[in-house]
Amino acid sequence: MATRHRVYLVPGFFGFTQMGDKETERIAYFQHVPGLLQQRLKERGIDAQVHAVASSPTSGLEARARDVFREMARTANEDDAALHLVGHSTGGLDARSVVSPRMAQEAPAFVKRVRSVVTIATPHHGTPLATFFHQGDLGKTLLRYLWLFTFLTLHREAMPFRAAALQACYRLVLLGERAELPPNLFNQIARLTADLSDSEREELIRFFSQVGEDQTLIRDLMPVSAQAFNANTADREGVRYGSVVTGAPPPSLLRRLSPRMLLPPDSFLYAIFCFLYGRSAPLSAELRIPERTPAQTQALQDAFGGKFESWSDGIVPSRSQVWGQMVHVAKADHLDVLGHFDEPEKYISWLKSGSRFQEKDFHAVWERVLDFTVGRPPA
Repeated sequence: MATRHRVYLVPGFFGFTQMGDKETERIAYFQHVPGLLQQRLKERGIDAQVHAVASSPTSGLEARARDVFREMARTANEDDAALHLVGHSTGGLDARSVVSPRMAQEAPAFVKRVRSVVTIATPHHGTPLATFFHQGDLGKTLLRYLWLFTFLTLHREAMPFRAAALQACYRLVLLGERAELPPNLFNQIARLTADLSDSEREELIRFFSQVGEDQTLIRDLMPVSAQAFNANTADREGVRYGSVVTGAPPPSLLRRLSPRMLLPPDSFLYAIFCFLYGRSAPLSAELRIPERTPAQTQALQDAFGGKFESWSDGIVPSRSQVWGQMVHVAKADHLDVLGHFDEPEKYISWLKSGSRFQEKDFHAVWERVLDFTVGRPPA
């Protein structure tokens, strides 16, 4: 009898699966990924289900691992399927936590059925960007302001202000569409918030209230914290570990002055990317990267060139993402691999990085993930 599989997609920072009830306005973390995987698994003749799980948005790694336990428990006990965890960014650390011997006493019995863990763009050795935001509680302050702004904007008592402001933003989106401007993240947010139902509004308030209450995750992603995490989070025997590494070209004046990047809002989004890339500090002395195998080094050189040590995906230094077998190396920013890349109308980029990541690259990443988790298709 053929083995049944369940693939669990674990999100990173902010930890949501989707926002919004209406399909045309919904913002999903793993955009296009579950549908693609389900289709490819069916084409391979594999009996499998794909599940996107949610976790605490900015709580520490311990709390997030317990959230993943609870989310998996809803479906994992329905059968004796082989389980696979695929975590993006911080979600990769959550996935490692879930199956680690350290969590064995708390782990439900189904964790013993986990066969593989794939981490994608994961800061296994931390990211200096977290140190930057941790210093002086800058990150905590920004997240609390985000919570406060969201609460005042969405709360019932602020409805007249919310309605006027969001409808004005939505009208700007419609004007942009009539002018045939490419869609962007701001369009998605405006569409989602322009006509919120009561349940959607309460869900968003509840989500951002969690962000306002706990920002421990910023500290946990610092390189010094990652060293302690790795020392206490051993790989589980019998589980295969693989990593997908991402990196985008270092920002340059030439790219900043390209016709596309000169136009708003792309110019604004690229400026944000440049700022984040610099603060991710790929060459920082903070990073303690263990020695790579020759094959791992060659794979990084083949994808990013001889100066790959200085590459980042805008959030995580590329060399900090290596763990276990190298499943794939992609020239992509931190969010491209989720389906948030620059190929309208179907795909909408959340970062403007100049990576030139496209649909064929998106498919290639997830084909390699399937090869690693459930096996290569017959020739």
